[in-house]
Amino acid sequence: MVNSLTQYFADVARIRAVGVSTHQWVEVVRHHDGDLDVRIRPGLLRRCTEDEVAAEIRTALVAAVADHRRQYRQLRIDYFGSPLGVEEFTAPESPAGEEQPR
Repeated sequence: MVNSLTQYFADVARIRAVGVSTHQWVEVVRHHDGDLDVRIRPGLLRRCTEDEVAAEIRTALVAAVADHRRQYRQLRIDYFGSPLGVEEFTAPESPAGEEQPR
């Protein structure tokens, strides 16, 4: 029989987080093993400036981190009744004009 702490760690290890950029050009998937898949919609490099490309990648990565933190926090609540020790994710300051993911 698997105890609940063992199951908790197994569930944490299986978290798959997804983040999509502000203008939906980029999707980042963080798999349970820590690998990242970055998918870029065709046309991004042709249609956007270097700064816009960087902003799209950055917002997708931040969104994936936020999704991972949200799922991890929820597991803490589900298993232990509290998110104690896991604060809500606060996105870092963005460069001027860049929207933050939610």
